[in-house]
Amino acid sequence: MTTSETHTQDPFAYLYPHEFFVLTTYRKDGTAVPTTVWFAHDQGKIYITTSHSAGKIKRVRNNGRVQMTPSDRMGNLLGEPPVAGHGHESTSEERGQARAVLMQKYGEMFERIAGPDSPERTYIVVEP
Repeated sequence: MTTSETHTQDPFAYLYPHEFFVLTTYRKDGTAVPTTVWFAHDQGKIYITTSHSAGKIKRVRNNGRVQMTPSDRMGNLLGEPPVAGHGHESTSEERGQARAVLMQKYGEMFERIAGPDSPERTYIVVEP
């Protein structure tokens, strides 16, 4: 299978080897707001954790349009093109899956940063 075939089947596939990407969300006035995030994936979906009151989740709740660009942990872009997606706040059914895939990818580091599952944390689910 060629890279272009993989990209066609799963537009997020080239993001998967990375630990971080810049998630761009959009304010009501259309202003782009980039934020470096950890992420994990499962079955063509991207999962991101954040505080329930963070700006990025507020923007996603208002406008699900997002863009993701591979980066290092400091947000320096790695020269790969961005990919668009549609984000939404996880449902109660998606919450367990989101936490599980993030835990699988980041292990103890995720646990230290996210802490125990709590109503103060939420998850963004991004789909093509």
